[in-house]
Amino acid sequence: MADIFLSYARVDKARVAPLVATLEARGWSVWWDPEIAPGQEFDRQIVQELDAAKAVIVVWTPASVGSRWVRGEAREAADRGILVPVRFEKARLPIDARALHTTDLDDWKEDPRSNAFGQLLRALGPLLASTTGATSSTGPAPSIGGTRSTCAPEAPQDRARLSICVLPFSNMSGDAEQEYFSDGISEDIITDLSKVSALLVIARNTAFTFKGKPVDVKGVARQLEVTHVLEGSVRKSGNRVRITAQLIDGQSGGHIWADRYDRNLDDIFALQDEISQAIVAALRVRLLPEEKKTIEDRGTTSVEAYDKYLRALALANQGAQADSDRAEALFREALAIDPGFARARTGLFTVYSYRLNFSPQRVEQTLDDMRAMVEEARARAPEHWATHLADGAWRAWCHDWLGAHGAFIRMKALAPPSDSSSPFTFGYFLGNVGRSSEAVTELAMASAADPLSLVGSQQLQQQLYLVGRVEEARAEYERTLGIAGNREPAEHVALMWTWDAGDIGRTAVQFRRFLDNQAVPIPVLCRVLGLLDRPAAALDLIRDAFNDQANQDASRMMVLSWYAARFGDAPLAVAAMRRAYIDLKGTYLAPMWFPFLREARGLPAFKTLLRELGMCDFWRRSGKWGDFARPLGEDDFEIVR
Repeated sequence: MADIFLSYARVDKARVAPLVATLEARGWSVWWDPEIAPGQEFDRQIVQELDAAKAVIVVWTPASVGSRWVRGEAREAADRGILVPVRFEKARLPIDARALHTTDLDDWKEDPRSNAFGQLLRALGPLLASTTGATSSTGPAPSIGGTRSTCAPEAPQDRARLSICVLPFSNMSGDAEQEYFSDGISEDIITDLSKVSALLVIARNTAFTFKGKPVDVKGVARQLEVTHVLEGSVRKSGNRVRITAQLIDGQSGGHIWADRYDRNLDDIFALQDEISQAIVAALRVRLLPEEKKTIEDRGTTSVEAYDKYLRALALANQGAQADSDRAEALFREALAIDPGFARARTGLFTVYSYRLNFSPQRVEQTLDDMRAMVEEARARAPEHWATHLADGAWRAWCHDWLGAHGAFIRMKALAPPSDSSSPFTFGYFLGNVGRSSEAVTELAMASAADPLSLVGSQQLQQQLYLVGRVEEARAEYERTLGIAGNREPAEHVALMWTWDAGDIGRTAVQFRRFLDNQAVPIPVLCRVLGLLDRPAAALDLIRDAFNDQANQDASRMMVLSWYAARFGDAPLAVAAMRRAYIDLKGTYLAPMWFPFLREARGLPAFKTLLRELGMCDFWRRSGKWGDFARPLGEDDFEIVR
């Protein structure tokens, strides 16, 4: 019998699953979604579990308050003094439940460190104090980036959530051109395992930083703070494939499970299912029925379409323009073979996103292509999380912020539990619309699953800076100093908070560090470095650069707005922002909330810019004004920071 009986409406299962996984990670057993054998007396089992439970969590939602089963279970638990009610969506509680304290979980964000989850633990603690392996304290909390927080001591008996890093499988085929296939197998296993709610899976970007390097498995486990590591190899020859895999305990370095598989390529899908489910079994993780079903769904039954998809994915991950064009052609070939192959359509979205960011001359055509792709995805795969990711991204590019927000909410509800791209995408969006405090929460979740991703860390650093948590931003910056990759965004934001401190010497040192890492050159900045104490002379250079044809793209114009503000020309800063976001169709809006742009944000022209971008309309219609604005009457607003 389980420690906790969880009562909820079946339609709320997706929001309940992360809560169950977090409770189980603390060592408590939860009865909530049993597999009932045909002919079993379900009512009797409910009564038995309800009677045996030490605590009953009732999840009140607009759907569950009307369920006679949920209300009956709540009354039974209340009579025994073991009821712990929680609520989502500010659900109107039944009259007989209003006298009990109810914990609101709308803002818990699936974060065990949140205040709301802490309240739930404090309510459960006295009821479950005698339960082995659990504790009534809030317990240990991983801090941003996956390192252990020093804010709260770790309870000795607390059991960490199972976690795994899937290292890139080695290509043993003797043919470098088969690298795409071994990489694809690795990525598919990562994708499969990320669908298991009870398992934290390190994201692909972080896992692939170890590709081609000699690896100390115990060292990887320590660095990423995972309990297990999977490594393996792939040998592909003609129509035959051999895959070996070993699951290793991260602390001891001992093998928990290992196997070798020799199959025809025609059996590749069944083989991947077998490997993923063997790993889950070896970890002794509970696999929910719908999770088993999603793991077995490869999205296509065509080996040819799948092979083209893997080839395209390998090219898309390279990021270069020529590679993205070849990737697009292969994704389209895969879709021509199997029009229902949603993952190939997701690959097209990756290609289009790259072009929107790095090929401004192709923006209009790319947006048209993205719209067509989104419409087809909605028709063919309306319940696939990546459909809503693409839909939201396209709407954000078109400044349909409310539509994008809705799409991203649906994306998060449908995405695999350990997926890092959905919290990253939503966090990026929230930062753009001025909801930086919420963005930090999302980006911290993404960073926990993808701790060696520079892109994710740099977004997190920026949002921490925007909300005034500079020391945390600096700590996250320092954590990533040894990670290879494009460091320009991190060094540039670090320059901004260094500059805020007013020490010209230290600012100059960080300025040089930024210039050394500059990937998108803006030559005028090299000259500005020597003029940090001469703002009038620096502004002359910035004004010339504002009109220089070489700087007429959204990224460079956005950066020029920063330096105009830094040297005291707020009107020029707003003019540069307007050119970046309106004339040049830039969509990276988060930097407009930098602290040093406060004077520029106080100008009427900035409010006009926000209206043109549709931001004010979004805030008012959504009711979420974020960290930097608040409403004034029925049709006006003010900037508060």
